[in-house]
Amino acid sequence: MHRDDVRYDFDAPEADWNFEPPPSAVFRQLSSALYVTDAEGWLTYYTEAAAELWGRRPVLGEERWCGSWRIYRTDGTPLPHARCPMAIALTENRPVRGVEALLERPDGARTRFLPHPTPLRDQAGTLVGGMNLLLPRP
Repeated sequence: MHRDDVRYDFDAPEADWNFEPPPSAVFRQLSSALYVTDAEGWLTYYTEAAAELWGRRPVLGEERWCGSWRIYRTDGTPLPHARCPMAIALTENRPVRGVEALLERPDGARTRFLPHPTPLRDQAGTLVGGMNLLLPRP
């Protein structure tokens, strides 16, 4: 196909060109474990894949920092939720990368994972929340 073969409808309504789906609609399409918190770390959203990874469905607004039942360092020592990668990302207002951890489900099963917590900021640069993509590791 040659670029001259492409036709554009420049009479389309302006709204069609500026469509931006709400984040929750985008997140629902993901098959990855992902969750969102407010600026204080309270869970506000998580994907079905996150609930499956955690082995539970945390109550939104009642759980802080993450939805894991328990978290451990890779050497097996407990990692308090208040020191988990998402807590660090929000309290220090910076992304955290390259930190593996273990999560424990309520049934006792443990899974190694690589979190990618990232602060979310508004247009003024003010911290408004955080998003964390959880990648299971072998």
